[in-house]
Parts: sequence; structure tokens; C-alpha cells
Amino acid sequence: MEFNRITDLGPATIESYSETRRMLLRTANELTVRIGKLEPVRSLEDMENILTLDKDRKLVIEMIASCSYIIEWLETGRRPGNRRGIERRAGYQREIPTDPDKLPMVIHTAMPQETGQEVPKESRFRLEAALRGLTERERNCYTLALGESYSHAEIAALLSISKSSVGTYMVRAQRKVTDNIGSMIVLVG
Repeated sequence: MEFNRITDLGPATIESYSETRRMLLRTANELTVRIGKLEPVRSLEDMENILTLDKDRKLVIEMIASCSYIIEWLETGRRPGNRRGIERRAGYQREIPTDPDKLPMVIHTAMPQETGQEVPKESRFRLEAALRGLTERERNCYTLALGESYSHAEIAALLSISKSSVGTYMVRAQRKVTDNIGSMIVLVG
């Protein structure tokens, strides 16, 4: 009958893991010495004992490797083997490329859909007030990007302009819309 000894290792600190690793190293050394004493193999029983001790030794060595891994993680503050933490990686290393066609469509319930519903008069007034002062090109770029969810490249292809021009028009349009919304006065009565 074999008994397992349960040891309270205390809090997870570098010191406690280092002490556990030292204890495991001593145990692995003792198992190696015991295997050495049983060699050369003279009987089947000796072979079974050596195999059992070797199995135990391999388990202890795996435990030592786990302790070493955790100690390195606690000392450096990052996963062992990584040169940089996730916060210092390049964008392509932090992000997961995703096909936009596979993302779920977001439908805004505030605006009527293509079901033939009329836009309420108040919403139409606010929208026209917000878009007031935009040039035709700025209005087209702004509504295609934010209203129809087109990318800058798609808008550039649709309007036969460059992508950088789309970005410029978007910045100008956003600035004007922000100014218009900030100065909007709603009269009640």
C-alpha cells in the first residue's frame, strides 16, 4: 500500500516555488541513486522495480520543469520564452485577421429599414441639420462610410477618387457634423 504525502506549499511566491523545486531535485536525485543501486538487473522483480522508479523519476522531472517555468514567469512578469509582452508586440501579432463578411450585421433599430417605413419628421430634421454645410463629395463619403458601412477603398472605387481623398473628405465632414450638432438648437412649441 502506497501513501501520498500532502504538503502545504503556502502562497504562490518565487521563494515557495524555489523551495519546492529544491525538494523535487533532491527527490529526483534519490530516485536516480536508487535506480543505480538496483542495476545490473538480475531478476524480473528488479526490472519491475527499476521501471517503477524510472516512471516516478520522470514524473518528478516534469514537476521540476513546471516549477522552473512558473519561477521564470514570476521573475520576469511575462510568459517564459517570449521576448516581448503582448503590450509590446506589433499590430499584426496582437490582432486576429477576420473576414468582415463573416461578422454579424448590426441593424440600428432607431432608423427605419428598407421596409418602406417613413423617417419621422424630427429625425429627418436633425439629420438634415447635422449634414448642413457639407459639400456633395463630403456628404457622399460620409453617408457611404457611416450610413452604408463601406470601407475607404470601396468608397474610393465607387466615387473614382483616391483612398487618401476619401480620408480627407471624411475628416472634414466629421468636423462639420460635430460643429453642427454642437450648435444645434431645438425649438419646442
